[in-house]
Amino acid sequence: MKMTKRVFSLLFAVAILLSLAAIPAFAAKPTSDGRIIVDNADLFTDPQASELESLAKEQGAKQDCDIIVYTTTDLAGYSAQSYADYCHIKNYNENSVLLLISVAGEAGNRDFHISTHGDCINKLKDSEIDDIKDAILPSLKSGNYYAASKEFINKSVEYMAPHLKWYMLPLAIIIGFVIAMLIMSAIRKKLTTVEMQHGAKNYVRMGSMNVTASRDTYLYSTVTKTAKPKSNSDSSTHSTGGSSFGGSGGKF
Repeated sequence: MKMTKRVFSLLFAVAILLSLAAIPAFAAKPTSDGRIIVDNADLFTDPQASELESLAKEQGAKQDCDIIVYTTTDLAGYSAQSYADYCHIKNYNENSVLLLISVAGEAGNRDFHISTHGDCINKLKDSEIDDIKDAILPSLKSGNYYAASKEFINKSVEYMAPHLKWYMLPLAIIIGFVIAMLIMSAIRKKLTTVEMQHGAKNYVRMGSMNVTASRDTYLYSTVTKTAKPKSNSDSSTHSTGGSSFGGSGGKF
């Protein structure tokens, strides 16, 4: 009986250890002190990190979205996409967009990834994420990570649709209706009352037109059909850790 208990205890301990080993490991929890600029790779000076932090918080507040820059020297065996996605899950609010800069590899083979989560998946379309990538890539390649991060923050907010409260649309419709009624009322007062004529003779100057014959001749018609291109404006999504994410990345 005692031997059986020992065997079960040993098996239970092994199961616990295997479970802990399966949990993704990251170097630090970036939100432990409220930071959204997490420079584990020491790519920014202290003033640069402070300025980026202020800019990201200010711009993110406009969209109810966390704008995050996360740098690392170790992807812990994950792809850049998975690592960036897990940063959202472990550390930030649901609505967030994150730029991951990984300098784990050699120049030309380093990774960056833009990951969107929650409402930010729909706020940033695939084409807009591609534009942001094109905008920051030259700075990443030249090692100017501060400029790349600042461009990422500004471009993200620039491309996001304005965030409207639920009551703004009905209010705008009511205001527009009232303005339209006032304008139409003012125009109506200036109109002269006229009566409809049942013939066209009163509108034709005598002797100005002499029609001797008329006919309609149908010759031919040409119909050209052009396929309407399908829209690819919405951001594609994928799943990581049971949550949905958008975005894409590349090498630098």
